[in-house]
Amino acid sequence: MNNAAPFPPDVPHRAPDSDSSERPASESLTPSTHTPARQLDGARIRSRLAASCRGWQIEVVDTTGSTNLDLLARLREDAACAPIVRAALQQTAGRGQRGRAWQSLPGDSLTFSLAYVMPGGPAELAGLSLATGVAVVEGLSDLPLSAPQALGLKWPNDVLLRGGKLAGILIETVPAGPGRIGVVIGIGVNLRQAGDVASRIDDATAAANVASAAPTASGASTPTTTAVPPTPPAALESVLVDPDMSSVLTALVQRLAAMLERFAAQGFEPFREDWEAMHAYGGASIRVIEHGRDVLHGMALGVDSQGCLRVATNEGERTIASGEVSVRLLDASSARDTTDTRGAR
Repeated sequence: MNNAAPFPPDVPHRAPDSDSSERPASESLTPSTHTPARQLDGARIRSRLAASCRGWQIEVVDTTGSTNLDLLARLREDAACAPIVRAALQQTAGRGQRGRAWQSLPGDSLTFSLAYVMPGGPAELAGLSLATGVAVVEGLSDLPLSAPQALGLKWPNDVLLRGGKLAGILIETVPAGPGRIGVVIGIGVNLRQAGDVASRIDDATAAANVASAAPTASGASTPTTTAVPPTPPAALESVLVDPDMSSVLTALVQRLAAMLERFAAQGFEPFREDWEAMHAYGGASIRVIEHGRDVLHGMALGVDSQGCLRVATNEGERTIASGEVSVRLLDASSARDTTDTRGAR
C-alpha cells in the first residue's frame, strides 16, 4: 500500500501481545471512531462474506502493527492457515512500496490484508498486482458511488479517483511448500479527509528531504536525487456519502476472493483487457522515474501478458517491469477519463 508518503524504514514485526495491543474492533480507539460508519463490525462483515468466502478466516481488530506482517508470520508458521482476511482499524506500522508508511487515522482509512496460497512460484504471480487493482476498482464500483467512472488505475498498483491516489496495494510472498507460494496482499483505501492525508504526506516528504541532505561525519552532504512529488491523495467520501468501513471492506473482499481463485487457475491474462480499460494514463505522455531521475519519456500504451507497461518512445516501443520505478504524467491534463466498463465476472 503505497503513497501516502515517503516513509521511514520498515518497523520490525513483533507478535501481538496478549493485552490491549490487539483488541476486537468493537472497542473503539478514539471518540472520532464512535459512529458505526467509522468502525469495523466483525459480525456483520463475516455474515456478508459467508457465501463468497466460504472457508476463509475473517479477522477484525482495532490495532496491530501491520496486517501484512501479521499474515506473513502466520504463513511462515503454517501455510494451511490461508485463506485469511485481516482488517485493522489502525495499523501502527503500516507499510507501502519501497519501505514507505501508509498515512492514515482510525476511521479515515480502511487497511486490511489477505493471505492466499497460489500454485507455482514467483514467475506465476506476474501481473497479480494489476489483477488486484482491477478487483479493487470493481469492488468499489459495486458501492453506490456518484461517479464510478472517475475511478482508474495507475501502473503498477495504484487506484486513482479523479487523478488522485485513492488506494494502494502492497504484495509480499513467502514459500509455502513444494510447488506453492504464499501471497499476502495489503490494501489501504482513503475514505475521508484527503486534505489531512496530504498534510501528513507533505510533512513526511519534507522530513525525508532534510534527512537525505544531512551532513556526513566528515562534514560533507550526502548526494541526493530529485524528489518525486507523490500523487495527491483522494478520498472515497467525494463520491460516496459517509463511507461505511464494513460495507467497503465487504465489497472489496468479495471481488478480491473471486479474483484470487481465478488468477490461481488462469494467471493475469483474463484481467488484462479490464485493466487496460481502467488505465488512467492510457494514451497519455508519461515520464518513468527511477531513483529520482527520469529514465524514459513516452506515451503509455497497455500492458503485456506479464503485466509489464508498454511505452511508445521515439526509439520504438519499450517495456517497463515494475521494479523501483514511478510513473507520472508529463502533462496532468493528458490523462484520459476511464469508462465504466466493469461488468460482473
